Amino acid sequence: MKHLSFIVSLSILIVSGCTHIPENPDKTVTQSMKPTETGMLAEVSRDLMKGKADDLSAFMLIPRNDDALNWRLALIDSATESIDLQVFIWTNDESGRLLLDRILQAADRGVRVRLLVDDMPKDWTDRGTALVSRRNNVEVRRFNPGRTRKGLVSRAYQMSTQFKQLNRRMHNKQLMVDGTWGIIGGRNLGNPYFGLSKKYNNRDLDMILTGEVIGEMADDFDEYWNADAAYPGEAMYGDVSEKKVKKLWGRFQDYIQNDQELFKQTSIMYEPKDWSEQFKALNGKVVYGTGQCLQDAPEVVGDERGMRLAEQMNMLAPEVQLISCIITPYMIPTKDQIESIAQSVEQGRRIQLLVPSMKSNNHTMAHSHYKKYRKKLLDAGAELYEFRGQPSEELRAMSDTYPIKSKFISLHTKAFVLDDHWVLLGSLNVDPRSININTEHMMIIDSPELAKQLREDYDWMIDPSNSWKVYCNEKGKIQYESTAGIRTSQPARGFGQRCSDFFYRLLPIESQL
Repeated sequence: MKHLSFIVSLSILIVSGCTHIPENPDKTVTQSMKPTETGMLAEVSRDLMKGKADDLSAFMLIPRNDDALNWRLALIDSATESIDLQVFIWTNDESGRLLLDRILQAADRGVRVRLLVDDMPKDWTDRGTALVSRRNNVEVRRFNPGRTRKGLVSRAYQMSTQFKQLNRRMHNKQLMVDGTWGIIGGRNLGNPYFGLSKKYNNRDLDMILTGEVIGEMADDFDEYWNADAAYPGEAMYGDVSEKKVKKLWGRFQDYIQNDQELFKQTSIMYEPKDWSEQFKALNGKVVYGTGQCLQDAPEVVGDERGMRLAEQMNMLAPEVQLISCIITPYMIPTKDQIESIAQSVEQGRRIQLLVPSMKSNNHTMAHSHYKKYRKKLLDAGAELYEFRGQPSEELRAMSDTYPIKSKFISLHTKAFVLDDHWVLLGSLNVDPRSININTEHMMIIDSPELAKQLREDYDWMIDPSNSWKVYCNEKGKIQYESTAGIRTSQPARGFGQRCSDFFYRLLPIESQL
């Protein structure tokens, strides 16, 4: 009887306080709209691509955080037909609300909007998701949500019984407007990605592009948008009274008005404007090349998930002869990867790696499981650099949006430069979660000019004023060298971070990082 009583009590705990969303609600299959032929965006795209081969696209890197937000606003404000956005994190802060507000204004003027957001970050509540998705011309879908939405015990039980499925998150990031322009890269949507956080801001990278490759981006978005794992946002919450809806949207507008106090101090365009001059000025700034999109399959149920993105990269990556430059915010290499580095170095290739120092890592836990591989990477022949949390003022000015000054700068760029003409840019980290668990999206570009630009940026980032060169001294001990001097202990933000680093290292969680 005691056992039966315990089971009944546990069942009550599991059921009580929990809220479920419907299983497999109806949703409409939609496809990307055809490229717009009229309007400013279409005209500028045609001008930039005039006389170019049909397989070419135009690219411009966006290393500055304030520019990254302004270019997103420029595309949204200039949209006439469609906005398709896919992202992992969309934070409920000043920049996140600003982007949502401008998207809703685009919808109000008749633009079709599709927003696909991963379900793990919780800044998008179920009610908020449903309310946005019920707006005219707007659809929101959440990727791979668990059916149980509330109740600590209930959600813990759900995670324990469906861990493999729910552990797979959508890390993809891309924006497309009017079928003619897009942005792809490493940035999520939130203050640290646009230089507006006082805690830390990221050194990040993405690019704005137009041309042939936009069609591939659209196809990739459609595959996720129509996948079983993309859950319709309007089904995530029940009916809300008109009075309550009006009150909630009024509260949102109050936030938007208050947020302007921050933006008025910055270079961010907090009100819609005509961006035609900025787009016309791209002539002479963009470079040209051929692009190809690679991504993981969106399916999350069962063991058959198709070919992983990392495998696709291995199959399609060119035969690199001279040098590979890799920038990743999270580096936890496999044994095979380390052996591949050693083999490449033996064949005469240079392998240069730029990763965060502990001081510049926004996830100390990930760093704790990277540090044991430092010596192995160096022994394999890799040239290893760790980004400084307090880089040069010039680099900091690209990460902090004036007058914001964050406590430290975190490295979040995800990019590869191969030889003198290949660039890979997107969402992939070099860690188990990106390679084996999450879904990812990358673009491989053959463009000597783009590779030259990214290589120059890389060389600046590994300069001693911005990074520590990591090497072994004559006694085989790891040392760190920069303009700040030579040291034998890894740079940290303080004693507390060092303590966290020690304890995180003891946790058996490397496969989940």
